[in-house]
Amino acid sequence: MNDIEKQKIYSPKRIKSYWKKVEVTEDEDCWEWNAGTQSKGYGSFGIAPGKTALAHRVAYELRNGEIPEGMCVMHTCDNRLCCNPAHLKVGSIADNNRDMISKHRHAFGEKNGKSKLTDLDVINMRSDYWDGEQTIEELTERYEVCTTTVRTVVKGKSWKHLPLAE
Repeated sequence: MNDIEKQKIYSPKRIKSYWKKVEVTEDEDCWEWNAGTQSKGYGSFGIAPGKTALAHRVAYELRNGEIPEGMCVMHTCDNRLCCNPAHLKVGSIADNNRDMISKHRHAFGEKNGKSKLTDLDVINMRSDYWDGEQTIEELTERYEVCTTTVRTVVKGKSWKHLPLAE
């Protein structure tokens, strides 16, 4: 986006329009976006005909200036609708992914749409293996997954959010 486009987007009129859509409360609180959202639940602000920007990114730019190319604006509060610049920081995609994983906000275990196993399957698989009731090969057949999957499950290298069998 060139400087002329940025001036149009961040004209006093557009800035006023933007902040009318944000519920500004106490400095430490989340300032929630109260207008349209996109499919993943983030606020969406019209910046030009047929063009939108994520509302929290606009808030960050209004307070801090341009976001470096390829960087994310991350919520320290984990509230997708929050537009409080004090709750926003810039990070790389890797930073954002690490944050998501550390806070268990990613699709893991049976929440992962590609998973063939459920949490209960994994608990039973580990129990049956460690109790000596079934071998890796038998579990592979029973759950219709590959032996590598069974090995990583029973050894606790995958599905780490579930306890190992005792």
